[in-house]
Amino acid sequence: MSGLEDRCAQFHEAAIGSGKSKGAAKEIATLRKFLYRNQTQRFSDKASARLLDAIAIFAQHEDGEGLLDDALKMPFTVFSTKQKSKMLKWMEERKRHNNGGDKSTAVPTKLILFSVIDVQGNKASLMNEETGESYEDVLLPDGELGEAIQKAFAASDEALDVLATLVGERVTIHNIKR
Repeated sequence: MSGLEDRCAQFHEAAIGSGKSKGAAKEIATLRKFLYRNQTQRFSDKASARLLDAIAIFAQHEDGEGLLDDALKMPFTVFSTKQKSKMLKWMEERKRHNNGGDKSTAVPTKLILFSVIDVQGNKASLMNEETGESYEDVLLPDGELGEAIQKAFAASDEALDVLATLVGERVTIHNIKR
């Protein structure tokens, strides 16, 4: 992995709470500086997806609106049109939420149980156990967790369940339910 991809992975881990974090407000400020300093770089799809995940989670924080605004200003070498469309939706949701009379802008993310329907390479098809909605082409996590999901799915005839967060239409897998 390049240094840029490593840093994007660190932001992602801090956002989901599994990395070394300085607190959401400081992580948001650091991410905003990182985007500004690296806007001339060409981000890989993987790095861009990890940043988008981190932004999706941090956007729910009270300091997240500035981060969304900065991310939307990035060139298309950082975020694609589709990714920017998602960010615009999140910004609109924030505004609706703020205008709804609720002064708390922080929306907690919770772990949701998903069934793994299929695994192809580093992508999975998942179904939300609560709503029955399915999600295609969900990126498996890197490292041991991604490998464990692939092995468990291939070795079992029973349904495999994972715990993940859902922000907008973005599913991020965090663990296997045992």
